[in-house]
Amino acid sequence: MNRKYAYCASLVVALMGSSVLAQIPPRKHVGKPVVVRPRVREEPKPSVEPWECHIGEIEFAREQMRLFELGDTLGQPLEANRVWTYVEQMPTLNGQNALTGSMAAIHQYLVVPPAAPDGRVFVRFEVDKEGRVRHAQIARGLRADVDSAVVAATRQLPRFVPGQQAGQAVVVSFTVPVTIPVKRQP
Repeated sequence: MNRKYAYCASLVVALMGSSVLAQIPPRKHVGKPVVVRPRVREEPKPSVEPWECHIGEIEFAREQMRLFELGDTLGQPLEANRVWTYVEQMPTLNGQNALTGSMAAIHQYLVVPPAAPDGRVFVRFEVDKEGRVRHAQIARGLRADVDSAVVAATRQLPRFVPGQQAGQAVVVSFTVPVTIPVKRQP
């Protein structure tokens, strides 16, 4: 019987010891922070001697002189099939800039379906070299019937005065927001 008590007593002591050990937090090593400074190597400074520079005047004949402006292409031909988003002279519609003029004209031609939800449709189109609207498509739509009405109104736009880059008519792309509702027709 002593043996059983001795065994039980040793288990109790072992359990108590392990619970005591579990309650003691581990010691943290507290030390001073170590600062590592890189070695500074002194580079020899190169000796630079100033040298004299004389800029002479260059004379041009009056015929050779030309003024350059911002966006000047220096006589290079423009790409024939390039579609521009911004040019030196943007297209105009009815004397207004193309964005406000096209927004007003689209609202004028737009016939909104009777149950159309309120919102905004973004229509993308190009004004070609002759000022015609082409490739009208929806960039961000609202609903299929409203989108098709906006595209139909965009295709009815009158001719623009085409945009110009370096004195040449070019194709310019626009994305125009169209706000719904507009006046609904019964």
